[in-house]
Amino acid sequence: MAQHSEPMPGGVTDPMERSAGAVARRPGMFTFAAVIMFVVAGFEALSAILAFAGTGWWATASGDLVYANLVFWGILDLLIALIALYAGIDLVRGGTFGVVMGYLFAGLGAIRWLFVIPVAPILSVVVIALCVMVIYGLAKHSDYVESP
Repeated sequence: MAQHSEPMPGGVTDPMERSAGAVARRPGMFTFAAVIMFVVAGFEALSAILAFAGTGWWATASGDLVYANLVFWGILDLLIALIALYAGIDLVRGGTFGVVMGYLFAGLGAIRWLFVIPVAPILSVVVIALCVMVIYGLAKHSDYVESP
């Protein structure tokens, strides 16, 4: 097969050819952070559903509830999940607002899951580690966002 760089019939050019010079590509860590945001948003939404249902996994081994007001924590988890979902979508689209929301989400999410350590220590540590990886992914290429 011969490759050609002249325009194809109908005015369509070769999709592999870039005539605008160097194209700024989104760093892979940004995409990674967006995907992790989607994953943690799922954890947060599941946690919100479980809090609204008043399930028993919010009880410690001794039978004490971790939270007195499950509706408040369900709403908080739902808000964190929505922030994560919006930030992930905006980050994939290339928006700079997604970076700010990503930092906010990861910080709130990590702090929020510190309260769940007595009930679900493994899940809490996993979600906190995912939030830290989001912060790392966003901070590693912070110069990408500063360019107009």
